[in-house]
Amino acid sequence: FGSRHFNQVWQKSVVNARKGRLGAMAKSILVIGHGPIGHSFIEKMSAESSGCQISVLCEEPRPAYNRVMLTQYFEDRDAEKHDKMKLSYVTEEELKELKVNLLYGRAMSIDREAKKVSYASQKGAETQTVVGYDILVLATGSFCFVPPVPGMTIPEKKNVNWPDDPASRPEGVFIYRTIEDLEALLGKAKSGAKRAVVIGGGLLGLEAAKAVFDLKMESHVLEMAPYLMPTQLNEIAGQVLMKKINDLGVHVHCGVQIKRVVLDDGKVTGIELVEKGAESPTILDTDLVIVSCGVRPRDELARQCGLKMGARGGVEVDAQLRSS
Repeated sequence: FGSRHFNQVWQKSVVNARKGRLGAMAKSILVIGHGPIGHSFIEKMSAESSGCQISVLCEEPRPAYNRVMLTQYFEDRDAEKHDKMKLSYVTEEELKELKVNLLYGRAMSIDREAKKVSYASQKGAETQTVVGYDILVLATGSFCFVPPVPGMTIPEKKNVNWPDDPASRPEGVFIYRTIEDLEALLGKAKSGAKRAVVIGGGLLGLEAAKAVFDLKMESHVLEMAPYLMPTQLNEIAGQVLMKKINDLGVHVHCGVQIKRVVLDDGKVTGIELVEKGAESPTILDTDLVIVSCGVRPRDELARQCGLKMGARGGVEVDAQLRSS
């Protein structure tokens, strides 16, 4: 439903949490996920002076930042500023002032009966830490959908706790979601990459294509639909946009069929595809592939602990945003 209605429901849920309607005598609130939505919840709870102890489990190595404006990072390149980047929403010190306990780590499991969450404090850490809660808020967001095309992923390295794990993809296949993703892209460009292929002709895919073009790489966009931004535009508008993008120097390929990612010793060297109107596939040489094909809900924790799920994924909630 619309963002305005969502915000109204979200605000009402915050007030109900403050009044204890989500759990009698609630003392501690644990938020899993410190993205924009998780941080918005924290701000509203803090403004309500709820009296609850708020903790937030942050999967990334820095507090919440503006993910919508992620492409801006290619100009800023200020990851070393940690929580004081131009994109940052909040600093660690400001969270302390709000009496919010910031925990860095990846949630691994939820024990609903014991009201505890296990999390790994470091990537690949074998030991896990446990944190308790009275109210648990899932603000886990989404992960990047990677098409099930041969060569796009390494199936035996699939990470059930982290769908976006770069170790689950061959060298040269990137997604476009976090500061670390963009830092990896910048590193590839500095290492001498000359050509990039972006899979997905939506808004974020076009932003990615322009970003690698600005990094002095030959940039290609592959879109399976017959025109760009098919979710937002009709065909006439999509064709006009395609001409504009081509005029900028970015090569647009619409109506394509992607057959496989070509690898050499585990590294990307090209993409095999069938161009629109062609009968046989060709190979488009490339040094890297950026996947921007939409997102899917990060619902693995909810599934694991037995919450009721939506028909297309995600957690099923009531009018107060409460789970089963």
